[in-house]
Amino acid sequence: MIIIIDKIVKLTTMRNCKTFVLNSAIYKNAFEEIFSSIPWKPHHLEFLVEAETTSQRFFRTLLAEETGQNSCSSEQATLEGEKVLLLLDRLYFLIDETAENHRLITWLAVSTGVWIAERKGEIRELDLIVSGIGAFANQSVHQHDLEELYEISLRILYAVDDFLKADLNKQNPQRPWRLLCLNHCIIATRTGNGDLARMSYDRLIEYLPEEAEAFFKMGMQKVSAGNYSLHCRSVLQAYYQMYSSDHPQKEMNLN
Repeated sequence: MIIIIDKIVKLTTMRNCKTFVLNSAIYKNAFEEIFSSIPWKPHHLEFLVEAETTSQRFFRTLLAEETGQNSCSSEQATLEGEKVLLLLDRLYFLIDETAENHRLITWLAVSTGVWIAERKGEIRELDLIVSGIGAFANQSVHQHDLEELYEISLRILYAVDDFLKADLNKQNPQRPWRLLCLNHCIIATRTGNGDLARMSYDRLIEYLPEEAEAFFKMGMQKVSAGNYSLHCRSVLQAYYQMYSSDHPQKEMNLN
């Protein structure tokens, strides 16, 4: 199932977290909130020391960039970002299980993915990022928010490393690469911008051609029952007709 969560409500951090752009101050505050939400258990000590080290290293990286002391290469961004994403994945299962804590971690994951992509690095850890994109999209109703998420999902798509893009394990419908591609198309459709929808559909056909027909069939059902722009309806109908006439119908599994 595509995870549904809304935007972060951690007030001390949310004041500065209206977009998915990291800076050292936001990052530091966010991690302080996360670490304070981990129940104390002695067997966590070794991991927490490691987590603090990783967190501080990335904080110094952000600070060095902001002060002009260093500019990350694509290779550095790939490695540094991967360490943070792996850390967030472990923290997700250690912190107090509140919606606010999980929202904060997921926002950090998406923002870290954007940070990697902006430096032309490769994203190798995709799970939390995909959960976050789908979550924020499901809770967004304004066009400008959806258009921002469209751009973010596009940056993430292009930055995903080649092994994940190869999509070798097609038996798992919950694989993050598949959900990312589908979410990208759903977000584009919901923006009401037919041009964005068309480009996203072309990417779906390129990346997951076996999913395209079922997506267009499901999309026609959704737009018929919902409030979608005429432009998007027309674009989706054109793709649906193109595929339904050439291929046998298949059911799509999003659960």
